Amino acid sequence: MANEAIWYNTTLPLDVIDSFLKDKRFEQKLEPSTLNGDILSDTVIRDSKSSWVDSNHWIAGFCYHFILKANEENFKYNINSFGDRFIQYTSYEKGHHYKWHTDSRFGDPTPRKLSLSLQLSNPEDYTGGQLEFITDNDHRFMAPKSRGSIIVFDSRVKHRVRKVTSGCRKSIVGWVEGPAWQ
Repeated sequence: MANEAIWYNTTLPLDVIDSFLKDKRFEQKLEPSTLNGDILSDTVIRDSKSSWVDSNHWIAGFCYHFILKANEENFKYNINSFGDRFIQYTSYEKGHHYKWHTDSRFGDPTPRKLSLSLQLSNPEDYTGGQLEFITDNDHRFMAPKSRGSIIVFDSRVKHRVRKVTSGCRKSIVGWVEGPAWQ
């Protein structure tokens, strides 16, 4: 069962977000998102665009700091760093969504343990597109939409991005793995 204390919210300074968005490399590399590395021929489950940001990029360092802080103060999981992994810059335009899913796969020897979502867009830039969670007890709640919000949560928790009805939602997502659950 996933931990009921599933999220940790903080805010990254807006000038840091602006600095990341000024770097157009990731926007220029946007491609249709994949699912578990597979190119989607059907966008029923996931419809978005994404590009990969190397874990050595400075924004990954900011994100990792907040993962460590949340883990130390709340989760206390045995985790590894991003390592040679990447984080994902994702863009959800009108009609885009991501259905209910978890970020951790059953039976994985090094499962994803903590997930992170960093909100890059202003809430006024889009409608819909809420990051929604559902706990093991069927409690639903939305992540804050404020620009700069960082949400760290247990990767086993079901979540989705509701359909964007206008505008564009931009975010960074990432995951840290660890040894198999004991």
